[in-house]
Amino acid sequence: MLNNAISGFDISILRLIHQNRLVAIDQVLYIISFTTSFISIGLLLTILITSFKLKSKPLRHIFFKMLAVFIIAATISFTLKTFIIRERPFKTYPDIEKLSEAGNSSFPSGHTIEAFAIAVAFSILIPKRKYIIPIFIWASLVAYSRMALGVHYPSDVLSGMIIGALIGWLVPLLIKIKQPVK
Repeated sequence: MLNNAISGFDISILRLIHQNRLVAIDQVLYIISFTTSFISIGLLLTILITSFKLKSKPLRHIFFKMLAVFIIAATISFTLKTFIIRERPFKTYPDIEKLSEAGNSSFPSGHTIEAFAIAVAFSILIPKRKYIIPIFIWASLVAYSRMALGVHYPSDVLSGMIIGALIGWLVPLLIKIKQPVK
């Protein structure tokens, strides 16, 4: 009974988002969704290159923590999608149009896990407002795009946000990089 109520609420919210989206920006949302890993990897490379340019060991340590976040987010996303099989909304509901690529399982949103893991870790490791606001706008647009494009339910995206945020918060906290003894 509770599961049916949650599923009904989930599809109702998805229909509200998907069917009331601005169709004119579908291509923009597709691009935002498609560039998730490119932006994550670009950010990692920017940190790494800057660390060498500035000869900054602390920045290099940030790179390694961010790389760990990226790899762990991808691994957890892949593992969850392998073991939790949930049909995509466009397969179950004919009124939901598939406007983006999508793998097999809907739960959780891997794009959202990655975007929020990167955003949270980056905001913790480089806490400057001029970076934090844009990276969270990007992560939020990735999350929204997955629903607007019809490939994820709101619960997939919300779970992705929570899982990603936890990864982005915990991994940098748990990784301790020791300074070499001179």
